[in-house]
Amino acid sequence: MLKLGAVRYIPLALFTFLSAFVLAATDYDNAPTVGPAKGWLVIQGGGNVTNETKERFVTLAGGPNANFVVIPTADETEFNPDQYRAQMARAFDVDVENVAVLHTRDPVRADSPGFAEPLRRASGVWIGGGRPYRLADAYLGTAVEREIKALLARGGVVGGGSAGATIQGSFLVRGAPSDDNSIMVSPGHTVGFGLLPNSAVDQHVNVRGRERDLDPVIAEHPDLLGLGIDPDAAIVVHGDSFFVVGGQVAIHDGKTHDGKPYYFLSSGQSYNLKSRSPEGQEESPLALRVITAQRARSPSGPVTTGAGVLESRETSQSRAIHYECGVSLYLGNTVYPARPDGERQIKIRAREANTDQLRAYTCKF
Repeated sequence: MLKLGAVRYIPLALFTFLSAFVLAATDYDNAPTVGPAKGWLVIQGGGNVTNETKERFVTLAGGPNANFVVIPTADETEFNPDQYRAQMARAFDVDVENVAVLHTRDPVRADSPGFAEPLRRASGVWIGGGRPYRLADAYLGTAVEREIKALLARGGVVGGGSAGATIQGSFLVRGAPSDDNSIMVSPGHTVGFGLLPNSAVDQHVNVRGRERDLDPVIAEHPDLLGLGIDPDAAIVVHGDSFFVVGGQVAIHDGKTHDGKPYYFLSSGQSYNLKSRSPEGQEESPLALRVITAQRARSPSGPVTTGAGVLESRETSQSRAIHYECGVSLYLGNTVYPARPDGERQIKIRAREANTDQLRAYTCKF
């Protein structure tokens, strides 16, 4: 359970910082890669945040003892620490102690160095859901936006779901300053934080029938990459690529794919942001589908045990197994590529929570 005993509002400081220090926050804009060169983005589709998404976010921030900031401003509710403590305690399942709540609807206050001070100490920021325009109206062009980018430049992680996902794109969709979230393009509210440049991010895609909603946006702005993320899914962005966890992501690239202006990437697949194309996956004769997973630490690293189904990709046959793998595995929609590796042993390809690199790991069954 996420412990928010340290949650607090941060009052305005009575001091100012040298302008050179503030300008350093814009270093993120000069990153040599498409995504953050050092940091990470966790862009989640809203709704249920899977255990894998939670664990990757916390791990990439440096673990439960890191300093976190949560931003609930997209919600219409006026928050106090106790209310948000209860909400976050229900939403997360890890022991995170050092959390500051950052919330205002006043851009003048948001532009104060004192108000943004918690971001300078943090390595993880989570932006909550609601309406994207509230985030844009409060934080665009302020010290908060600059310090979020500075956090990424020094290797931190920014996560967010629903509106907290959409604001991470450069082109803000569903930004109308009203309760009508069916309006895709609202003049005066089309600019996001641009944490993922040249992108438009939509959320709640499959449950709300939004698969085609990004099409007119991309047709009007063909330089943009459209990302439509299902509620249980997320993408983890680092450098020039991202990979999918927990569900499906619709890719809108201005091209036609099997008669549709989009195609899907599934959990475990990765995408090259420079070439704007899926990254190739190694062909494997087997796949491991996880049914239960209990993760633990051993002297040699993470170990996951549980029940699963080992499927043949060549014959469509399958068998139920109990496995032990030397890597963190997760429930959800991820199917792990596998191949035989001796008697009652396979090699699977997976990503540990602190990396975007696929590696081979041994599983016994």
